[in-house]
Amino acid sequence: MVNILKYEIRTLGVNAIKLPVLKIVNFLLLLCLVWVVPACKSGRLARKTSLKPKSEKVLIKHLLDNQVAAEWFSGKAKLTYRDEYSRQSFSANIRIRKDSVIWMNFKKFSLEAARVLITPDSVFILDHINSQYSIEPFEYVQRRYNLPVGFQGLQAMILGNPVFFSQNTEAAVEEQRYVMSQKTGRYAAKYWLDGANMLLQEFMVEDFRNHRKMSVESSDYQSLEHKQRFSYFRSFNLSHPGFGEIALDVKFSKVEINVPKSVNFEIPARYKRIN
Repeated sequence: MVNILKYEIRTLGVNAIKLPVLKIVNFLLLLCLVWVVPACKSGRLARKTSLKPKSEKVLIKHLLDNQVAAEWFSGKAKLTYRDEYSRQSFSANIRIRKDSVIWMNFKKFSLEAARVLITPDSVFILDHINSQYSIEPFEYVQRRYNLPVGFQGLQAMILGNPVFFSQNTEAAVEEQRYVMSQKTGRYAAKYWLDGANMLLQEFMVEDFRNHRKMSVESSDYQSLEHKQRFSYFRSFNLSHPGFGEIALDVKFSKVEINVPKSVNFEIPARYKRIN
């Protein structure tokens, strides 16, 4: 039988088939940036600003009002990965059903290299290159790799929405942008909003416990339905003791929201489970 597991999003229920993240964790982390956000930029030149100060409540309201809200999301993406040793490019298809499932496949030279299916409780990764697959509980993956976000945080990052780490927020003005700062015992986060349109331009998180710094810059905002704005270009950067300095640029295209999609996930019988 060619089919060990077939998953169709149209039949997704509360107790859907469990999935997990596999040996392609590197593939997933480096290409998908499940948990990647970027390094804090230092040494910005101080410039005069004409922006009037706004309270943190007003800025948070702008962030929430500008979130992409959709029951379904789908889009294509071109990804360029860089580290100190290499530079590689891939393409991907991404589909999301809100709070239920994230489905992704990755292609190189038009050939599918990997497929990933994630639910709030599980992660599947299908590795076509090595004819392997993995199934892990999401919580296990989260603990093993110290992921700072869960399913909803990952979903928010793909949509370009803010991920909040604390309710304690301070607001300030930097150059022609508003900045909000949050800090907990483990994380420090900053959010930069464009002073003209109040859209999220940059998001930074530092993980003190694991000595990681992560950041993402968002640009090329375009209109979706219901006057929503989506960032078609993201630049991710990560400083990590295990991975070193890595970067990922993601260019979205053919984005659709609120269009139901059928998502299949099949594991060939000859593939070996590695966990």
